[in-house]
Amino acid sequence: MLGFKDLMESAANLQSKLADIQDGLARRTVIGSAGGDMVQVEMNGVLEVVSVKIEPALIADGDVEMLQDLVAAATNAAIARAKEMATAEMSKLTGGLRLPGMV
Repeated sequence: MLGFKDLMESAANLQSKLADIQDGLARRTVIGSAGGDMVQVEMNGVLEVVSVKIEPALIADGDVEMLQDLVAAATNAAIARAKEMATAEMSKLTGGLRLPGMV
């Protein structure tokens, strides 16, 4: 049976590993796209938008509503991919155990 000191050391080790994973996720990016890649949103693993690319033809078309829908769809696709990436990284730490509050 683990003593309190061992438990605290284990918790500190786990917290350090979690911080390393979060740092790594902040440096890794994914791309979500919509409209046949005419809109692309690049997002890092901590769900920050890094860049947005819009095909100039979409702007020239002048259909603002469609452009807004494509940006929203590409952003949602990027969020889904970033969450998948974060879940995969976290499962390395937890051995596949899904903990409450995990992305």
